[in-house]
Amino acid sequence: MPNLLGDIGTIEWCRRTNGILGRGERARFTAATVLAAARIMPRLVAARAGRGGSGGPDPSELTPPDTAFTREVLDACADLDPMLVEHGYRSYLYARALGQVDGVTCDDEALFAAAILHDYAFGEMDTISGKCFTLVGAEVAADLLATSPLSDVLRHDVLDAITLHLNPKVSVQQGAVQHLVHDGIVLDVLGMRAWELDPAGAHRVQERHPRHGFAARGEPLLRAHAYRVPGCRAGALLATGFGPALRMAPWRERDPSVTAS
Repeated sequence: MPNLLGDIGTIEWCRRTNGILGRGERARFTAATVLAAARIMPRLVAARAGRGGSGGPDPSELTPPDTAFTREVLDACADLDPMLVEHGYRSYLYARALGQVDGVTCDDEALFAAAILHDYAFGEMDTISGKCFTLVGAEVAADLLATSPLSDVLRHDVLDAITLHLNPKVSVQQGAVQHLVHDGIVLDVLGMRAWELDPAGAHRVQERHPRHGFAARGEPLLRAHAYRVPGCRAGALLATGFGPALRMAPWRERDPSVTAS
């Protein structure tokens, strides 16, 4: 699938295209999304029916890094909706736990920064036009990273993880930070790979970092962005398998503003 997607979603691609898919790119992105949805839907259906996996690492036992840089990252998010910040925390903890499953390690500060900042511009999508919201968030992150202790390579990886997170798949070959952030985010949004973690621990993460109606509030924002920015990846996701997968997410019932459907 990475070969099918090529460089779609990378920070370089987003800067070159503003995150707008060309005709051929849209076809390839759609095909990759359909393939990913076909693979995940049976597992999501099983998880929703209570037939999850046997469990794995407990993400609730993990602790985010507490450094001058990570405190700067949190300070930069002080005015964001708590829904987005808590989503970032959950995504980080799930990413760390999945790293244990995959045997993949990376710089913890970079992982935390990418997870916390990946949806920085999500709450502003009603004002963004002409470019993908992930690029807007990456541009904010780039200013913050410019004075960080991270190496140039890690700074790139953080920005790349932010813009790549909308892709249906990010392999470890594309970078450890990029891969783990993507899978941590998708676990929190869709429940993908949740069966590889300790289920009680995953739910403790949800309790400590509440969802604030993430599913009910997030989907309309994403749809509005797709309408305002024709050709963006959000629109392609929603036009294919992402919408049904989102409605199958095992976490939806934990959002107090979600009603049964």
